[in-house]
Amino acid sequence: MRIWILSILLILSSYSFSQIKITDVGDGWKGKVEQALDTIQKYDIEKYYLIMETCKVVAFWNGGFSTTESDSIITIPAKEMNNGNIYNIAAILVHESLHLYFLTTNFKLNPNVEEVIAYQHELEFLKKVPCVDEWLIENAQNKIKYYSKS
Repeated sequence: MRIWILSILLILSSYSFSQIKITDVGDGWKGKVEQALDTIQKYDIEKYYLIMETCKVVAFWNGGFSTTESDSIITIPAKEMNNGNIYNIAAILVHESLHLYFLTTNFKLNPNVEEVIAYQHELEFLKKVPCVDEWLIENAQNKIKYYSKS
């Protein structure tokens, strides 16, 4: 009986982590997001679990920056998807999932402080990925400096 209950719990817990809907707009974007999620899972399981817990939908838009909508949507700019850099897409998901976490837990921070923390979170992930593009690390470091001064 205990094995049966344990099996049910394991199935339900793994099901709860497979709930992200990736908007399929063509151009292979859904596959790129899936590759980015696989990369996150491979190199930082804790950040992967945070994404799985906070994000229900990954969507796309023509705006100039990534953002979150409501309390469970990560929106990625078309420009970033067209560039197709899987590590950049992964960094976006890691970064924005922390914003979702703050939003869903009603943890209120000064917006600049929240950005610093989100970029630190992103940088921590990027440093775990072998052969990651150096410009991604430099971008996160520069954003940390920028938002720390504001």
